[in-house]
Amino acid sequence: MPSAEIRIANQLSEIGKVADLLDEFGRRHELSERVRHDMGIAVDEIISNIIHHSYRDGAAHDISVSLKLVADELQAEIVDDGAEFDPLAYQAARAPGSLKERALGGLGLHLVTSLMDIVRYVRLSDGNRLTLVKSTAGDDASERRSEALISVTSENGVTIVTIGGRFDSSVARDIRDRLSKRVAAGATRMLLDLHRLEYISSAGFWSLLAVGREIEAAGGRLALCGIEGEAKRLFDISGLSELFAICETRTAGVEAVRGS
Repeated sequence: MPSAEIRIANQLSEIGKVADLLDEFGRRHELSERVRHDMGIAVDEIISNIIHHSYRDGAAHDISVSLKLVADELQAEIVDDGAEFDPLAYQAARAPGSLKERALGGLGLHLVTSLMDIVRYVRLSDGNRLTLVKSTAGDDASERRSEALISVTSENGVTIVTIGGRFDSSVARDIRDRLSKRVAAGATRMLLDLHRLEYISSAGFWSLLAVGREIEAAGGRLALCGIEGEAKRLFDISGLSELFAICETRTAGVEAVRGS
């Protein structure tokens, strides 16, 4: 039975080690891009949640992540010694509303339960064990993942930001800070070109909403374009598609932001 295991500290910077292990494990066993991405997002969400909410003593802790392939399934088991938290007990609302009104609480758990075929939780005597299961039946291997990339250009008074690769918790804060600085400097007409985006986690969605609120508060306009493939699937699952002005092409996006 193919398997792999890693133990990390309760620091966000450690999540990249798990992502690398999952990617290497998936490619070695010829798992598809979708299976690797979906499991990567789910593991990222759960570990981020553990780091942010499970530990209240400020001390160093270990989080164990084990992977295995069993009968057309990729399984990830995450064990931590934090406070009790059963993600299955929480239902993430997909409430409508404007960018200003929409809260992201629970979105990560909604993504986990939507992307995984099975989620199992057990409270241990000294911690938590969560098992994530993704079917690999009929799976076709694809290319390896790439790191997040961001570039900025300007066209007819519109700031165009291209974001590609993986928009997850490891880069979301940095990307949000970079965009926020541009908004504060006067770039309140902004188009986000996401045609190179591979996938986006709840941390990425949170960053987009935060920047959208800042632009809205400044009286500006934000639009998105180029959302397709896996990224579009995740936008649809999240229920956030209706909150943004989404255009099919870059030209249409520029016109929308300019108010043409």
